Amino acid sequence: MGASAYWTGISLNNYDRSSSTSRDYAFSGDIYGADGKSAWILSDIYGHVENGNLYLKHMDFSLESMDATFNWWALALYGDVVSEETFSSLNRIEDFYGNDWYTGGTFVENPDDFYMAFKVSEVLIENHEYVAGQTWYGWVHVSIDDNLDMTLLGDGINLNGGSVTVGGGGTPEPASGLLLLVGGALLALRRQRRARSAISAAR
Repeated sequence: MGASAYWTGISLNNYDRSSSTSRDYAFSGDIYGADGKSAWILSDIYGHVENGNLYLKHMDFSLESMDATFNWWALALYGDVVSEETFSSLNRIEDFYGNDWYTGGTFVENPDDFYMAFKVSEVLIENHEYVAGQTWYGWVHVSIDDNLDMTLLGDGINLNGGSVTVGGGGTPEPASGLLLLVGGALLALRRQRRARSAISAAR
């Protein structure tokens, strides 16, 4: 019998950029599926304002740090069903690598209150190529204020790897308070060590 699936939930940090019209939103969180499968959310969403409009871009730091996981993000609406079949039809947040976060990106119509869906996969090696293994789908509910600070209002995930309804369902809790404490500490250490060094290298 396989181990129970759980996750640590999502952590959000706001980082200042050198420009008053841009901000770095760092998302992280560990997912532990049945039978020892696991992946983690390790992504930065860059927000910047052009002509009064907010645009987002996504950098997958799990790939930058060569960790065995893939992260994808998309804008979504409350009630959207997110699955392998529907994820590609969502408004995908533009991916980028390098230092071009100040131009272009995915337009956000209502920064005060919106949803993003995520797709997270472990990475397997087949025929000397990286391919996605077990995949999980989830969502976050966020708001961005006039100072470009992002607030996490809610999140959810389907730990069985199936479809999830944006804005629906509860967030399963880790098995114990101790597990949550240890997981949070590891996330913070990994965030500082990997993501910050990757940003410095990109500049």
